[in-house]
Amino acid sequence: MYSSIFFTLYNFTGQIWLSVILIGILQNLAFMPLRLIGDYFESRFKVFEELLDKTKENEQYFLFTEKIKKGDTSIVFYIFNFVINAIAFFSAGRIFLIDFYNTPLDPKLLYGFVRYPAYPLQSTDFRLPFLKITQIYALDWLTIAKIWIGITLFFAAARFLWRLVKFIFWRSKKILHARINYNRMLVEIGGFSGTLFILSTIFLRNIPTAFQGITLVADLTRQNSTMNLITAIGTFITTLHAGYVSASKASDNARKAAIPDDIINRVYKDKMENSFKNAVILGIGAYAITSNIPSAFELSVATFEVLYIVSPYLFKIARLR
Repeated sequence: MYSSIFFTLYNFTGQIWLSVILIGILQNLAFMPLRLIGDYFESRFKVFEELLDKTKENEQYFLFTEKIKKGDTSIVFYIFNFVINAIAFFSAGRIFLIDFYNTPLDPKLLYGFVRYPAYPLQSTDFRLPFLKITQIYALDWLTIAKIWIGITLFFAAARFLWRLVKFIFWRSKKILHARINYNRMLVEIGGFSGTLFILSTIFLRNIPTAFQGITLVADLTRQNSTMNLITAIGTFITTLHAGYVSASKASDNARKAAIPDDIINRVYKDKMENSFKNAVILGIGAYAITSNIPSAFELSVATFEVLYIVSPYLFKIARLR
């Protein structure tokens, strides 16, 4: 089915790169109802997870099967959603891991009503506007040390001033809300401050001062190291963003339940640290895997990741309107 949809798009567009992007968009549209239903069942499934955690290990399977027998819609949907995602994942992986770009595709992998593509395939180059750094400036180590000391003193002073004046604003909901967001920002920074320190130091020693506009040309039928790096960075950002959204929801629910802020911040920090570790591991894994396959797979993944990140915000804007 996946290969048939892909080559139906190719027969319509006549371009491989555009077909890859379109199939990523169609995949998101196809899974959108599942995501909306998943959001609807999220709170019910969280309750079941908590119940499962409180149940003895040898009784968990019995509890799970009982929920299915009783027709619990949230559990049934969870299983259905898992199966559908697994099928889609392995189907997409199978078709993209087959090198059908240079070697004619097995006709058995297409439905009979889909026109078999004529080889060689056309428009396999993907062109992406890019900026090339042509000149850099390095700050000296003393200046870098002053910058970090200044940032540290600024946050320390802001915390000290708040403790002096917070008794004046303790009834203001807007001030308290801003304070909560400020604390959350500190927790987020503290979760991977070491990494931020290293990255910022590298940046300050290599500040770009001149750029040149270039066009990145990637042959989708071949492996491309730049596309591998883009995929790895995209996977890192997507995983970290997903962790941030999940941790933020959990924190908001905890505040509604009147859980103390120190516990919420500690749990939030732990979740963000785990998300960061997962993002690093998956980013490295994505680079290693995509270094051995045609870069068409990366373009499809990049399309899916961009839409995955922006879709919740688009839903939010649509609800506000």
